[in-house]
Amino acid sequence: MRKTDTKALINYVALKILGGSDFILEALHEYLVKGEGPATVAYKYGISKHQLRGYAQRIIEKSGSEQKARKIMPILIEISKGIDPLVVKKGDSLVCKACGAKLTKDDAEDHVRKEHKDELKAATSIMSSRLEEVKQRLQVQKAVILSAAQ
Repeated sequence: MRKTDTKALINYVALKILGGSDFILEALHEYLVKGEGPATVAYKYGISKHQLRGYAQRIIEKSGSEQKARKIMPILIEISKGIDPLVVKKGDSLVCKACGAKLTKDDAEDHVRKEHKDELKAATSIMSSRLEEVKQRLQVQKAVILSAAQ
């Protein structure tokens, strides 16, 4: 089992959200945690099952294992709440809320990465801080459970 690359995982999720793919976490939760079939989940979210599996594979790689990825998904959802996409759908096109640029789906994440580094950095910082809070809360719960068991 490999070590979790927390920084890469948070950066990946933040980039997906800011790039307009904020539904990905819910889709991955249904697929990895709830065990829904890839075709069903993909259809529900308007992506191909191959894209869904690709997203899942990247989360698994960055998590270190599929088992860790399953445990991390609810935490990723929790720490990403309130992080809003920069790229949104307007009619038939995608538009960056920050600068008004019209984008294609393929260009959205590159646009965020190149043109809105500060927003990406802020989102990853917020998510990292929230992750630390979650870790502390889990440590306290673990301590309470261990002391109650004695």
